[in-house]
Amino acid sequence: MSIDYSWHRRAQDSIAQNYLTNSKRPQSHILGVVPSHIVRGEGCFLWDHTGKKYMDFVTGLGANLLGYGNQTISRAMAEWLTKGFSHSLATTLEVETAEKLKECMPFVDCFKFLKSGSEACSAAVKIARASTGRTYVLSDGYHGWHDDFVALTDPALGVPREPRFPRAINTLKRLDQVSPILAAVIVEPVITDHSEARRAYLQTLREACTKYGVMLIFDEVITGMRWPKFSVAGLWNIVPDLIVLGKGLANGMPLAAVGGKYPVMNCDYFVSSTYAGETLSLAAAKASIIALHTKHDLQWLWDKGTAFWKKFNEAAFGVVSFEGYPTRGKLVGATTAKALFLQESCKAGLLFNASPFFNFPLAEAAFDALGAISALCQQIRQGEVVLEGELPAMPFAQKVREKQ
Repeated sequence: MSIDYSWHRRAQDSIAQNYLTNSKRPQSHILGVVPSHIVRGEGCFLWDHTGKKYMDFVTGLGANLLGYGNQTISRAMAEWLTKGFSHSLATTLEVETAEKLKECMPFVDCFKFLKSGSEACSAAVKIARASTGRTYVLSDGYHGWHDDFVALTDPALGVPREPRFPRAINTLKRLDQVSPILAAVIVEPVITDHSEARRAYLQTLREACTKYGVMLIFDEVITGMRWPKFSVAGLWNIVPDLIVLGKGLANGMPLAAVGGKYPVMNCDYFVSSTYAGETLSLAAAKASIIALHTKHDLQWLWDKGTAFWKKFNEAAFGVVSFEGYPTRGKLVGATTAKALFLQESCKAGLLFNASPFFNFPLAEAAFDALGAISALCQQIRQGEVVLEGELPAMPFAQKVREKQ
């Protein structure tokens, strides 16, 4: 191996399966070239355990919208460091955070906070079933690791595929066929395709769900707080019955949310978590929301991302291309060319993966990387570099999305 993988070897002795997050394992990158562990982050930069610095286009799998070590977020969290984190009664902070979040999404009456996107997606399905009195659910996209959703994948990893969770090969046709017993349709409204055709499809799906009395759940764990008007639902004015938020909510702190109208959110179901009201994450979320209202404009970020990825595609022409929306997408290219790009960009101090993000610190710094990107892609086009590590194995979530 060309870099020090001592921490990877230590992880093999102490971390189950060697990793906590599938997409962060070394095998998801160029094994032997991309570092396995980092020691700190600041803004849009990471430092590995050898001290090497990287400009980060992964952004913590999209969780760090405002950047690592953001001072505004850090100060808000510091106010709670001596007040306790998980209290015996509800805190005023959870109310204040929910109120701020409602300002972002006026089509939502109330929220329930949880700790992960997987947990929130499962809660949304439970709420939809309780509200409708029905059992079946159509699923389109990736909604986390819980059994209900993992059972939809092939292979099922030992979990039998439940017939009450049919995969949505053609959601609209299935909706027509099973609507009398269908509680909900849960979709990622946008993965990378944000075309007018996708918008029209979602509008048709909304109308069909309304017609049949089926709950429409938008899993906006990734898109939420990353689009202008804070969501696909908000920008496109397609209102789901339930919306799930996560990655962009608390700038890397563990917090997710399910939101909807009062009658649905207050129906008879049981979703409870000791740590849902943990104050450091709520403080981070409240501060993030305020910053997005007062200092960091998502439309500005959207415009910056549009400009950067256009220049990126020009610089990387013939090697890879970026496809998606301005704050998140995927790298497209031949397998070897894409692997060489990931390898050479990492060697140049630029950390990419197959699904890069664009955050506020990158809006200021990313353009400085275009020269290096152009140079390394020129080397790849001329056949001057060879693959030095193993090809990356596709992260599990991406495999699921590509089968939908």
